[in-house]
Amino acid sequence: MDDKNLRTDYIPEIGGIGGKLANILMLAVFLIFTFGFSIALIVNEDREFSEMENRTLAQKPEFSLENLTEGRFTSGIEEYISDQLFLKDALVSLKTDCDRTVLKTYTNGVYFADDGYIIQQYTQDMEQVNTNIGYINDWAQNIDCPIDFLLIPDAVSVLADKLPASAVNDDQMGTMAAIAQSLNPNITLYNPFQELKQISDSGTQVYYKTDHHWTSEGAKAVYDWYMESSGQTSADVSYEIETVDDFYGTLHSKAPSAFIQPDQIHIYNNHNGEYTVERVNEGVVTDSLYDRSFLDKKDKYSTFMGGNFGQVRITSNADSDEKILVLKDSYANAIIPFLADSYSEITMIDLRYYRLAENTVTELVEQYDVDRVILIYNMDFINSDTNFVWLS
Repeated sequence: MDDKNLRTDYIPEIGGIGGKLANILMLAVFLIFTFGFSIALIVNEDREFSEMENRTLAQKPEFSLENLTEGRFTSGIEEYISDQLFLKDALVSLKTDCDRTVLKTYTNGVYFADDGYIIQQYTQDMEQVNTNIGYINDWAQNIDCPIDFLLIPDAVSVLADKLPASAVNDDQMGTMAAIAQSLNPNITLYNPFQELKQISDSGTQVYYKTDHHWTSEGAKAVYDWYMESSGQTSADVSYEIETVDDFYGTLHSKAPSAFIQPDQIHIYNNHNGEYTVERVNEGVVTDSLYDRSFLDKKDKYSTFMGGNFGQVRITSNADSDEKILVLKDSYANAIIPFLADSYSEITMIDLRYYRLAENTVTELVEQYDVDRVILIYNMDFINSDTNFVWLS
């Protein structure tokens, strides 16, 4: 009997010359990709910033024996290669398109939902929620003026009916209920879920399809609802609405795809409004609630208030003399233009950038003779942020 028939590790040659050519072609493609991308990494100028990811990219690490022995050089090289990979954005987009083609509904923490929405997954961290609410409750004990807590549900909750059937998320409304039970009595909680759900069901887009923020329409509806619910009166303003096209937001950066259509941003202009906006720590003063330099960038949402800063002071010609302090995340930036037409002075504090400031938030309430404090946060922020410790 032929020895070949007795050997289990014997693999016969398939296809003769054709098989050899196929193997050679595969090897050639592998070598082209391996050496081609390596050469491109060396030849191409390093990028300092990624518009797609909206972040600063790693640069080539400095070599030294100390960095090498302590592992900083090798870890730096890995991060550098990952960030500076040739055609990285195109490859990530190609990978997402392939996932969509095979009807995959989840990637990189987001779901591909109905009507072109990308919706971020929500995983509850009740320990972090309780920690954050504990800091807020302790701080509220020292505040004499009214404290309103405007807690915004995210798209994963309000637009749950658009999620794929396979989506797995924790219950934001369950988290909201737990927060309501544990809040300091000095704080009044406002949950606009029903308002957002109602106007969404009526056809108004209240969240961006490619970004995790709410739209100007969502923010305006909640502003009107909050003012009425809290016994206040909305400003009587006729806004001129300006449309900005081609907005691809943070969720598109997580799953870039040719299948996704861009959003529009709507800017509500009050031409009778007069504003002075001071970014206190940056020493910048403007007369606009919008930073139009971002209209030509990918991060168009930062057009609202120019982004996030430790302390921002806004004065306006609003009819009311009431002064407020707003504790906020980036969701608040879209509602501030409406609040600025209701209050003569607004002090905005973003605890992520207000660390080790000269004055505590409590001292600012006294210093600026604040009449009301409004906390404006989205649910996912309360669920994940670790900066509420700076309230104390």
